[in-house]
Parts: sequence; structure tokens; C-alpha cells
Amino acid sequence: MITAIATVTGFQNGIKEKITGLNGHIVIDDISNTEGSEPAMLEAAKEQLTKNLGNAKGVKGIYACAMRPCIARGKEEIDGMMVKGVPSNYNFDFLKANLVQGEVPDFELDSNTVLISESTAKRLGLSLGQRFQAIFFRQDSSGNPKPRAINPVIVGIYNTGLEEFDKVLAIAHISAARKAMPAGFTFTQWEVVVNSFDNVSAVSDEMSLLLPAGQFNVNPAQRYNRQIFDWLALLDTNVLIIITLMLLVAIIGMSTTLLILITERAQMIGTLKALGATGNKIRQIFIYQAIFITIAGLAAGNIIALVLGFLQQKTSFIRLNPEIYYVNKVLVEFKWWHVAGVNLMAIIMVFIVLYLPARIISRMQPIKVMKFQ
Repeated sequence: MITAIATVTGFQNGIKEKITGLNGHIVIDDISNTEGSEPAMLEAAKEQLTKNLGNAKGVKGIYACAMRPCIARGKEEIDGMMVKGVPSNYNFDFLKANLVQGEVPDFELDSNTVLISESTAKRLGLSLGQRFQAIFFRQDSSGNPKPRAINPVIVGIYNTGLEEFDKVLAIAHISAARKAMPAGFTFTQWEVVVNSFDNVSAVSDEMSLLLPAGQFNVNPAQRYNRQIFDWLALLDTNVLIIITLMLLVAIIGMSTTLLILITERAQMIGTLKALGATGNKIRQIFIYQAIFITIAGLAAGNIIALVLGFLQQKTSFIRLNPEIYYVNKVLVEFKWWHVAGVNLMAIIMVFIVLYLPARIISRMQPIKVMKFQ
């Protein structure tokens, strides 16, 4: 039970970190945007609202970014992608942790660089040091699409394991994405990073009050990646089913053990009753013995779970297919209240159930038991 909770908790938090590492804990965009549509562009004047958003409690960073579609060209292939333009002070900690080759861009030194995914590099036949050729279509004053090209140098290749994002996303300086935007428009969204995932809902509510009414969508991670978070929530049901089944097995096992102890000690029970011992006193003897066995089993289970979890954290000896599970290894995360809660629940449930077989002692008659022996 401890292992089941620790692995599911680790998996859920690992996926959450990937989602929020790529897009922040909260995404604020234009009210006209719908799920799956091309992000609407925002005027440069609205960037001043960044200061207001920074007044919200629990905010770690706010970044004005620009998402623009493009056609990327490789050696032999072309593909539709999204260029995410980020500012020079963008937090690259997550992408740095998921680098496969190279390094994250330093846009303060060179803004003509780009970070692409490993799947994009393989699909388009690109490698470090080569140029990432992308074509945007920007509308001119007459409303006709006009091609604009960028040609930044590939300085890093990443792999987050989230294939649906990796295959379409390239990270460039925001000046590159602005080439696809009309004059006066500079970004498409704010990405907000908070100090703790538990505070996302509270921070998003506060930011809704800091922004002009009816102009922006304030989307916490649970909303802008609703399908993934709904899938993660289903895992809680799986854990509940697993814990229930394991608890039933433990209860049946301990009840059977106590019945065996009572059967093997039938003559002793008859002798104690003949000497004047009450049924309650005799039951206490067997319950204490059963509790001792339970505690010994709990101790062994805790040690095995914690040792295996520690080894997995340090060595990652159990691997996963990232194309299916989004992560390349089993993630384990122990929380002390999970461990304490499982142990307390097991002790209470088994202790309650132990009274059922122990009641058999009250029905045992000394003369019949001793005669049988």
C-alpha cells in the first residue's frame, strides 16, 4: 500500500512538473481564445499589466511570451510547428534539467539562437550548430499574408517526454516570434510561475481581480491541460481500489492466522477456563499475539517499501517507456502522512476484525475441548 501511494504520488507530481515547467502554473491570454485555436495577439500597452500581476501573493515569476505558428524546414522535410518566443529573463530551469545535447540559450548574449526538441531534430534531420529555418506568415496593411523567415542557430536539444508538446514546440527569443506579428502587438500570453502548486487556484483567483474585467482568460494548469489532469485524477481511484483489495487480504490473512492459533491452542484454552480464567482474559492473550504479528508484518512492509523506494530514487532501476507514460522511469515520492496514515489504518482495521475470530473462545467449553484432546 505504501509503495502504491508513493509511486502514484511521484508519477502525478512528475507529470505536473513537466506541464508547469513548459507553460507555467498559470497561463493568462486573450478572452477570445478557445482551446486548440491559434493564440490571439495582445497589444504592447497591455504588457504594463505585468507589474500588477506581480503584486499577487505567492508569485515566483511572470513572463510575457509569444506563441506563433510557423513552417519549419529541415534537410528534406518540412513540418508545421509553434515557435514560443520568451524574454531574456525566462526561467530555463525545467528545460535545462531535460537537455539531451547542448545548452539552454542565453538570449542576453545572443538572441538569434533556438532550443528544439529531440523528436524535432530527428524528424527534420537537424543537429547542434545548424540553422533552424522557420517561415511565418504575417498580415500586411492590406490583410494579405506576407512570409517572414527566421534562421536562428540551434544551441540545445531537449526531451521532456511529453511528445505532444515536444514535436511542435521550439523555444526562441521573443523578438523572433514578433516578426510574425503586426506592429503594435508584442505577445500572446503571460506565463506565471508560483511558489507552490497547492497555491495555483488562490493565485489565479487573485490575478483575475487584478486584471481588467472581461478581457483575459486566467487559466490554471488544471484548466489549460484539462485532459492530462483528469487522467491523473483517475489514478486516485486506482490507488483506492488497490488499497482496499490489499486491506481485505490483510484482514482475511490475520483472521485466518488467529483462527489457526486458537485451534492449535484449544487444550490450553480449556485448561485456562477450567482454572477459572474468563473468556475476556483468554481473548486478550490471543489478540496481543495477533497484534504482535501485525506489528512485525507492518515493520517488515515499511522497511521493504522504503528501501525499494530509496533505491528507485537513487538508481532508477525500474524504467518506463516515455512515449506511453510521459516519464522514462518510475517516480517515487514518500510523504510522511501517507506512510503514517496507511500504518494507522491497517492497525485499526485489523484490530477491529481480530475480535470476530476471538469470540469463538467464549463458546468453547472446557470439558469438550479437554475431552477431545
